[in-house]
Amino acid sequence: MLLPREKPYLNGLNSYYLHLERFIEHMQGEIGSGGVHCLSPNLEMMIYFNEYEVISNLLQEKGQHASFAATHEIARSAFYGSMYSVRVFQLDPNAIFFWAQMQPFQRAKASLKSTEIPLPDLIFRLKQKQFSGFIDVQLIKKNDGGTLFFNEGERVGGSYSWGKGGMSTSDEDYNSLLSRIQMNEGNFTFGTFLKE
Repeated sequence: MLLPREKPYLNGLNSYYLHLERFIEHMQGEIGSGGVHCLSPNLEMMIYFNEYEVISNLLQEKGQHASFAATHEIARSAFYGSMYSVRVFQLDPNAIFFWAQMQPFQRAKASLKSTEIPLPDLIFRLKQKQFSGFIDVQLIKKNDGGTLFFNEGERVGGSYSWGKGGMSTSDEDYNSLLSRIQMNEGNFTFGTFLKE
């Protein structure tokens, strides 16, 4: 499951103390739109909402691919059927539908190091190949990095550990990632969006 790289709005909650519907209602009033991330040993869920409704529910059983549930009731039943650690990500209105309707993707097994290929060169190559998917950039010595999203070779935005809102289109954030990766070694992992 791919998660926003921004710091969670809320962290360290336990599902035992939460009534899911009331909690989502409260979050809709407090932050507007976002995602409730639930993690147990066997199941991971992300429940995406905006200020009006629950938009989608992404579920991933251990060892399986993540997939969107047909109804919210499936996620609701799973929530009450187990214990989860819970955190909430705040997502901007322009980002919520991107995350809540993200295409399925295939992760590449191999990763690259920034010492093997500089990030701008890698992006140039992906642009030539009309790449649609994401590059996950993780700095090795720091818990820092970002996820860059591409559509047919064009960078459409990114989610950054220092950012807000889940989908920044600013060149400032992108350039900040470039300078951080030049100063610290990093790993690049990939996901390619699957054509439906």
